[in-house]
Amino acid sequence: MSILVTGGTGYIGSHVVLALHAANEKIVVLGNRAFPPQAKMPQDIPVVMGDVGDEALLDDICKKHEVTDVIHLAASIVVPESIADPLGYYLNNTSKTRNLLEACVRNGVKNFVFSSTAIS
Repeated sequence: MSILVTGGTGYIGSHVVLALHAANEKIVVLGNRAFPPQAKMPQDIPVVMGDVGDEALLDDICKKHEVTDVIHLAASIVVPESIADPLGYYLNNTSKTRNLLEACVRNGVKNFVFSSTAIS
Protein backbone atom coordinates (compact mmCIF):
# COMPACT_ATOMS: atom_id res chain seq x y z
CA MET A 1 0.00 0.00 0.00
CA SER A 2 1.34 3.41 -0.91
CA ILE A 3 0.44 7.05 -1.42
CA LEU A 4 0.74 8.56 -4.89
CA VAL A 5 1.67 12.24 -4.78
CA THR A 6 1.02 13.92 -8.13
CA GLY A 7 2.95 17.14 -8.55
CA GLY A 8 5.35 15.73 -6.00
CA THR A 9 8.35 17.37 -7.62
CA GLY A 10 6.89 20.89 -7.32
CA TYR A 11 7.57 23.22 -4.41
CA ILE A 12 4.59 22.27 -2.25
CA GLY A 13 4.51 18.67 -3.46
CA SER A 14 8.15 17.99 -2.66
CA HIS A 15 7.65 19.20 0.90
CA VAL A 16 4.53 17.06 1.27
CA VAL A 17 6.61 14.10 0.07
CA LEU A 18 9.34 14.86 2.62
CA ALA A 19 6.77 15.10 5.42
CA LEU A 20 5.18 11.79 4.41
CA HIS A 21 8.62 10.19 4.23
CA ALA A 22 9.46 11.49 7.71
CA ALA A 23 6.22 9.86 8.91
CA ASN A 24 7.44 6.53 7.44
CA GLU A 25 4.73 6.44 4.77
CA LYS A 26 5.32 4.48 1.57
CA ILE A 27 5.22 6.99 -1.29
CA VAL A 28 5.46 7.14 -5.06
CA VAL A 29 5.83 10.51 -6.80
CA LEU A 30 4.47 11.50 -10.19
CA GLY A 31 6.25 14.58 -11.45
CA ASN A 32 6.30 16.63 -14.60
CA ARG A 33 9.51 17.17 -16.55
CA ALA A 34 8.74 20.89 -16.65
CA PHE A 35 9.20 21.01 -12.88
CA PRO A 36 12.35 19.23 -11.72
CA PRO A 37 12.37 18.29 -8.01
CA GLN A 38 12.33 21.39 -5.81
CA ALA A 39 13.69 19.51 -2.81
CA LYS A 40 16.22 16.70 -2.62
CA MET A 41 14.28 13.45 -2.69
CA PRO A 42 15.42 10.56 -0.52
CA GLN A 43 16.80 7.72 -2.65
CA ASP A 44 14.15 5.24 -1.51
CA ILE A 45 11.22 7.23 -2.96
CA PRO A 46 10.29 6.18 -6.50
CA VAL A 47 9.87 9.21 -8.79
CA VAL A 48 8.04 8.71 -12.08
CA MET A 49 8.26 11.55 -14.58
CA GLY A 50 5.18 11.69 -16.76
CA ASP A 51 1.81 13.24 -17.47
CA VAL A 52 -0.90 13.19 -14.79
CA GLY A 53 -3.49 12.62 -17.52
CA ASP A 54 -1.80 9.51 -18.98
CA GLU A 55 -4.25 6.79 -17.99
CA ALA A 56 -1.97 3.88 -18.97
CA LEU A 57 0.84 5.36 -16.87
CA LEU A 58 -1.54 5.93 -13.94
CA ASP A 59 -2.79 2.33 -14.13
CA ASP A 60 0.80 1.08 -14.19
CA ILE A 61 1.79 3.20 -11.17
CA CYS A 62 -1.30 2.16 -9.20
CA LYS A 63 -0.71 -1.54 -9.85
CA LYS A 64 3.08 -1.57 -9.51
CA HIS A 65 3.09 0.44 -6.26
CA GLU A 66 -0.23 -0.80 -4.81
CA VAL A 67 -1.55 2.75 -4.52
CA THR A 68 -4.35 3.12 -1.97
CA ASP A 69 -4.29 6.90 -1.53
CA VAL A 70 -3.64 9.88 -3.81
CA ILE A 71 -2.64 13.43 -2.96
CA HIS A 72 -3.19 15.45 -6.14
CA LEU A 73 -1.00 18.56 -6.28
CA ALA A 74 -0.48 18.77 -10.05
CA ALA A 75 -2.89 21.59 -10.87
CA SER A 76 -1.70 24.65 -12.76
CA ILE A 77 -2.01 27.84 -10.72
CA VAL A 78 -0.39 30.86 -12.42
CA VAL A 79 -3.22 33.37 -12.92
CA PRO A 80 -1.73 35.42 -15.82
CA GLU A 81 -0.80 32.18 -17.59
CA SER A 82 -4.35 30.85 -17.13
CA ILE A 83 -5.74 33.98 -18.78
CA ALA A 84 -3.34 33.63 -21.70
CA ASP A 85 -4.03 29.88 -22.09
CA PRO A 86 -7.47 29.07 -20.67
CA LEU A 87 -7.85 25.87 -22.70
CA GLY A 88 -4.46 24.60 -21.51
CA TYR A 89 -5.56 25.20 -17.94
CA TYR A 90 -8.88 23.49 -18.57
CA LEU A 91 -7.02 20.51 -20.03
CA ASN A 92 -4.68 20.16 -17.05
CA ASN A 93 -6.95 21.14 -14.17
CA THR A 94 -10.18 19.56 -15.37
CA SER A 95 -9.65 16.93 -18.08
CA LYS A 96 -6.45 15.41 -16.71
CA THR A 97 -7.80 15.47 -13.16
CA ARG A 98 -10.83 13.57 -14.45
CA ASN A 99 -8.48 10.98 -16.03
CA LEU A 100 -6.68 10.68 -12.69
CA LEU A 101 -9.97 10.22 -10.81
CA GLU A 102 -11.10 7.60 -13.31
CA ALA A 103 -7.82 5.71 -12.87
CA CYS A 104 -8.25 5.92 -9.09
CA VAL A 105 -11.73 4.41 -9.28
CA ARG A 106 -10.55 1.72 -11.70
CA ASN A 107 -7.66 0.78 -9.40
CA GLY A 108 -9.54 0.81 -6.09
CA VAL A 109 -7.91 3.90 -4.57
CA LYS A 110 -9.59 4.50 -1.23
CA ASN A 111 -8.72 8.15 -0.45
CA PHE A 112 -8.19 11.16 -2.70
CA VAL A 113 -7.00 14.59 -1.57
CA PHE A 114 -7.04 17.47 -4.05
CA SER A 115 -5.23 20.63 -3.05
CA SER A 116 -4.45 23.72 -5.02
CA THR A 117 -3.27 27.20 -4.15
CA ALA A 118 -3.34 30.36 -6.20
CA ILE A 119 -2.61 33.99 -5.58
CA SER A 120 -4.28 36.56 -7.75
